[in-house]
Amino acid sequence: MAVTLEVVNLLNLPPSDLVLSERENAFYQTLKLPKRRTEWLGGRLALKKLLVSHFGGKQTDFSILAAGGVGKPSIWQGTKPVTIPFSLTHSNGYAIAAVDPTALCIGIDLERIAPRIQAWKNDFFHPSELLAQDDAFLTALWTQKEALVKLLGSGLTINSYEVRCIGGNPQFLGKALQIYQNLGAPQITLTTSSNLLPGFQFSIAVGNLTNF
Repeated sequence: MAVTLEVVNLLNLPPSDLVLSERENAFYQTLKLPKRRTEWLGGRLALKKLLVSHFGGKQTDFSILAAGGVGKPSIWQGTKPVTIPFSLTHSNGYAIAAVDPTALCIGIDLERIAPRIQAWKNDFFHPSELLAQDDAFLTALWTQKEALVKLLGSGLTINSYEVRCIGGNPQFLGKALQIYQNLGAPQITLTTSSNLLPGFQFSIAVGNLTNF
């Protein structure tokens, strides 16, 4: 893997005009909720720091926008499309971006370790995944599943039971399996750590074709 990460504290963001392109700023002004605005700006800042490192230029040279503001965004440097596998996540005051130019696809997720109610466990985890019940394990498991969903690029179109992680090993069923096969059935490396930020679990899923 050649993953690089950038962590941004959402309490210390620069003014938006130092980060966003004109196109991005036009969309940013439509965001009404302060929390959404902060997370959106923080995610762009984190990713743009990585993009500048890889491609040069200034942060405002890049536009990271989704069609209609929905779904995974595309990256542009001026009028030129930029192709690099990336993923974004934010949680409880932090935004993180990851890129891996050697990968086929990548997904990341960050979550604060916290108690979870039984209904949450029942809704999102298949019984085969629940190898433990402590808060740290369940939070780690949630980040693993979210990272895998982001790797697939499927968003909310699949059921959480269709993406499973048993002992750190990904399993796909139903529509998730179809999406995975359409990607070329990449070999997935899934890593989870509680060391990136105190009190959080963080997972990275990286997919590569086996003939790379």
